[in-house]
Amino acid sequence: MSATWDQIVERLRELSDLASAIKLLHWDQATMMPSAGGAARARAQATLQATAHGRFVDPEMGALIDGLSEESLSQEQEANLRLLRRDYDKAVRVPQELVRELAEVSGRAYQAWTEARPAADFSLLQPHMARLVELKKQEAEALGYANEPYDALLDQYEPGMTTAEVEAMFQGLLRGLKPLVADVLANVPDPPDWLGYRYDPDRQMAFCHWLVSQLNFDVTQGRLDISPHPFTIHIGPGDVRQTTRPDQHNLMMPLYAAVHETGHALYEQGLPAEWADFPIGGPPSLGMHESQSRLWENQVARSRPFTDFLLPRLKERFPEEIGMVSPEEFYRGVNHPQRTLIRVTADELTYNLHVGFRFELELALFRDELSVADLPAAWDDKMSEHLGLCPDSIADGVLQDMHWSIGSFGYFPTYTLGTIYSAVLFAQATAQLPGLEAELRSGVTLRLLEWLRENVHGLGYRHDAKDLIERISGGPVTPEPLLDYLRAKYTALYPSA
Repeated sequence: MSATWDQIVERLRELSDLASAIKLLHWDQATMMPSAGGAARARAQATLQATAHGRFVDPEMGALIDGLSEESLSQEQEANLRLLRRDYDKAVRVPQELVRELAEVSGRAYQAWTEARPAADFSLLQPHMARLVELKKQEAEALGYANEPYDALLDQYEPGMTTAEVEAMFQGLLRGLKPLVADVLANVPDPPDWLGYRYDPDRQMAFCHWLVSQLNFDVTQGRLDISPHPFTIHIGPGDVRQTTRPDQHNLMMPLYAAVHETGHALYEQGLPAEWADFPIGGPPSLGMHESQSRLWENQVARSRPFTDFLLPRLKERFPEEIGMVSPEEFYRGVNHPQRTLIRVTADELTYNLHVGFRFELELALFRDELSVADLPAAWDDKMSEHLGLCPDSIADGVLQDMHWSIGSFGYFPTYTLGTIYSAVLFAQATAQLPGLEAELRSGVTLRLLEWLRENVHGLGYRHDAKDLIERISGGPVTPEPLLDYLRAKYTALYPSA
């Protein structure tokens, strides 16, 4: 290796260490930190973010990148150089003071959200969020974009995709999804009573701990905790942390949230360890990350074979509550579709309607068609348009998600992109893994995980997400595989009279 490469390696390791410290502070804030520590934590996060940004945009780093481009490199080094150059060119455009203020304002805004939601009081969050939107617009202008500011924000989460591409994909999905939802829901009975029984939260968490291990999450390199909003975070090599949220009146929510987060965690544990400090050692996009969580949550854990495996194990934990539930009743209950106010508890048939209107609201904010002050009313209008519902409380409306409070504009569409990717991936895995259904009925998922490790996880960021999906499927990314999957599943579950 050259001296230039060695110097870049040293700098990237330092940046990885700073990133690990920042992520650990985020995890602690979401799981353990006293609420009174919010202001100090925001300042600490801002200091570390600004320090990391300053280290990365140092002109010496740019000179090293330039120097490396003149050397003979391996294929992996070439891939890292390409991504480093892209990231450096973007980062140097953003002033360090803007980085610092974004980190501090988002830290304060998140703390305000944790107070605003239980109080159902948007005014506690509104000034912080208004400032965040202003700062994100400044960031978009600094980063630059081809067509509109939202392109710059989307690119931070889904490199290689434009707003126009994503908007067209959403429009195609919603055109097919809305009539399907209407047709299916017309034939759906009331949810079974057992879904709403009281379930002991401690036993819920004990079952979640068993379940994530059953799905091959390596607990020697990670942990499962409780937080208000389930999430997964990769602190560093050998340290992947996920959370769920027990709910005594909803057995399925913490279980399937745990499976969802395990999909993220398995991806993190399967990324190429030898490139952990380098750009190609990470995932290509949040959409690709979401494809893993959606695949495990829906195509695997909500499938008839896996629910047949799951039910007897749940009966051992909750014999009084679900001891008399049959496999068919359980499968239907797990997949019971209904219009609901809350995205994270939505079934897979209606889930993308929730994401769709959030995406439309974000576009309106950054196209200067909507103000933050008008966001609560706009939310209610969009929810009524897409889901036929209007929240009774703002806590179940515009305050239900944490994303905007931390400035994650451009994040929401990756949920649906990931869901589209997951349908493609599972269809390909099923075609290439004969006998997979029988394995899932026995609770065996290792061969599927190995397929994902070979085709997705182990590749890290060698390809943009869209390109990777096209390589696997042999064609362009469209919403049709997802629509085909949903039509087949739900018309079989609830056929027209």
